[in-house]
Amino acid sequence: MRLFLFTLFCCLLISSHAYSQTIAMPGTVDESSLPPTLLKEVMKRAGITPSFPYSNIKGGDLSFNRMKQDIISGKIDVFWTMTSRELEQEFNAIYIPIFRGLLGMRIPLVKQENVNMFADINSLSELQEFKAGSGKTWSDTKILEHNGLPVVKTLKYQNLFPMLEGERFDYFPRGLHEPWQEIIDHKELNLAVEKNVMLRYTAPNYFFVAKDNPQLAKQLTILLNELISSGDFVELFFQDNEVKNAINKANVKNRIVFEIDNPTLSENTPLNRKELWFDPLEVQGK
Repeated sequence: MRLFLFTLFCCLLISSHAYSQTIAMPGTVDESSLPPTLLKEVMKRAGITPSFPYSNIKGGDLSFNRMKQDIISGKIDVFWTMTSRELEQEFNAIYIPIFRGLLGMRIPLVKQENVNMFADINSLSELQEFKAGSGKTWSDTKILEHNGLPVVKTLKYQNLFPMLEGERFDYFPRGLHEPWQEIIDHKELNLAVEKNVMLRYTAPNYFFVAKDNPQLAKQLTILLNELISSGDFVELFFQDNEVKNAINKANVKNRIVFEIDNPTLSENTPLNRKELWFDPLEVQGK
């Protein structure tokens, strides 16, 4: 009996230490955007210590490919991005859309003088006459091109803003929550949000961890679902400044919405979990 209890105790001890007690993540300790806020909240509740290997690197200067390589090498344990079938095959996805669907609602960032560029656009075929800007390796680019929308591409996110101002392309489609802070960050470029159209496709933004770290994927899934069950996930979502801007400034009900197909979406997308999604076309605010 003593041997059995000792063996059981050892198994429980090993099991408890199988979960991560330190998680290396992008960003900085004081970063307040929604993805790191959610991660830091679940880590705090679970007694996990976050670390920030990129503390001296501005988020926009960190390439997507760099993060992917650093996950594989173990420099960081988790990152977040818009999903695709390829990413879900390469990494373990935590199937909870961080921005509750807002990322797939795309409004155009344009030069200030072009805020009404699409005032007379009534069909997708008319929008196809204009050039979008996007990242060369982004899933968004595949989606836009799949739907016949011309795309000018670059490897670096930060390059897209001066390229837009320099008229290398006509508009930069941004997730509903994204452009307001980007305009502030690039105030020298005189950018604005176009007022008349919105592209919409299902495009969850997930947390991802290395393929060889299923325990961390399981741990984060459990912790985030606990945050959802308690109502705190939704609370943090609506407290986020980017989300507030999306709800208060995007004026989605007065835009023409073009529904387009996402060929990169996997069958694992949790479309049946209605509590994970938010549609500002149906409800303004909470």
